[in-house]
Amino acid sequence: MHILFFADHHPDSLGGVQTSLMLQKKFLERAGHTVTMVVSRRFRRNRRLEGMIEVPALPVPPTGAYSIEPSLKLAYRTVQRKLAKMAMPVDIVHIQADMWGAILGAAWAKDHGLPLVQTVHTNLDVGISHTFGKTLTQRVAQVMNAWAASMLGHEAPKNTKDIWAFKEQISRHANFVTSPSGHFAKELVKHKVVANALVFPNGVDDDVVEGIRPVVHEDKNRELDFVWAGRLSSEKRVTEFIGAFQTADLENVHLNIYGSGQLEAKVRLVLVQLGLNDKVTFHGRLPHRDLVARFAQADLVAQSSVGFETQGMTVYESIAVGTPVLVADPKIAAELPEANVWLSKTPSVDDMARAMTRAAKDIRSGNTKRALDTGDWSVLQSQITAKMIDIYKQAIKQGPKL
Repeated sequence: MHILFFADHHPDSLGGVQTSLMLQKKFLERAGHTVTMVVSRRFRRNRRLEGMIEVPALPVPPTGAYSIEPSLKLAYRTVQRKLAKMAMPVDIVHIQADMWGAILGAAWAKDHGLPLVQTVHTNLDVGISHTFGKTLTQRVAQVMNAWAASMLGHEAPKNTKDIWAFKEQISRHANFVTSPSGHFAKELVKHKVVANALVFPNGVDDDVVEGIRPVVHEDKNRELDFVWAGRLSSEKRVTEFIGAFQTADLENVHLNIYGSGQLEAKVRLVLVQLGLNDKVTFHGRLPHRDLVARFAQADLVAQSSVGFETQGMTVYESIAVGTPVLVADPKIAAELPEANVWLSKTPSVDDMARAMTRAAKDIRSGNTKRALDTGDWSVLQSQITAKMIDIYKQAIKQGPKL
């Protein structure tokens, strides 16, 4: 099969979705298939281009790490021209985007009579609202709904201020719609995006996991190693987590923070203001393989976001390499093996602090919650890819939906 992925951002930009795309591509190609990715141009000199079609885009300020496609018609013509040069017919389209890439992918599948699989990765309603507020979220929804209706030949939905209505415009063209978690699949059904969404977690690289040995610490009196990792943005609630760590005031515990993003300067400032530089180390961004290996060494890996993560790869990767996790979102906790999770009673700073205190006490007492045997729970990419190939075959057999 020749599978055509459509993404919002170049996979070299930071994010769990981008990591997942490259991992899916790797294992689909390992299974003998061809994957071409349509991505927004990335404004960095060093970037991966093999198996990718970059379409014209503009950098998103302030860092320029992400891009937006201002003209989908220009992007469409670019895809048309570059695929023609490849002279390799496409068998199926897989949308791995949530905004402009989703519109472009749906339009391409519709116009070329191709079956379509759509993965809805992101809860845009929560993510945009958390960053820009409700009013701007409604404005974004209006723009996206009008954009989709124009490209796909639909009438605009009655509630143009609803971002879920935009998602529904895309999903009506898909043979199958998938979600990275059960709780987000329920949200898609609840908001009438689709009648049924299949759950396909973003996977963990078999090669990375198999090469990492879980670390079992014997000394209970040593300095405990807590890790927070992720994009430094407001919806990830990294500054709230730092506040919780200060409130917990744990003895002989060190917090290591990994990541980059627009809040990096603020994180550094908060650490100075709270006088935490001797107990918290900010490391910046690590290559993915190194980060997963780092998880295996930690006593716990924390995730502090609530309502935003449709999956949250860091905690999945942590458990896959034997390390327990601390989470603030009960919906995320419900997707994970209960024995390997500390759950904050509420997302508040005080309750996260109490959860950290409880975790430190458990670890000191020998209840480390290490994930050395997770039973049937697995997110290895090889297994997920095998199931997705079956979905592709079903969609091809069905033919284009609309």
